[in-house]
Amino acid sequence: MTETSVGGVEALLGAAIRPLAASTFVATFTGAGLGRERGRNVLDKEIYRRFGKPRNSDAHHAYQAVIVQIVLIWEQALLAARSSHGPLLLLPDGARVLATTDPLGELHTLLRV
Repeated sequence: MTETSVGGVEALLGAAIRPLAASTFVATFTGAGLGRERGRNVLDKEIYRRFGKPRNSDAHHAYQAVIVQIVLIWEQALLAARSSHGPLLLLPDGARVLATTDPLGELHTLLRV
């Protein structure tokens, strides 16, 4: 995207978090096998692609806060987890979400369990 960092931050902070978590999960883990790792930078790059790259420290910190919130949603739904050495690990429920045609619906179902 070609948004400015201010517009990008406003758009990012205004985005509904669960649909964003579902769609970025699919973008981050498509092609990864069960138990395979993805670097967190893959998620960062997806957020930058959608909302622009933050250009100042306040914007950078806001982006990082939203990215951590997305990872926490993934962990809460048991889709992916942070491993002890940094990368994100695809979990069995995450593999099932990748195989569905409705990742957001599956995310909502898993969060209710």
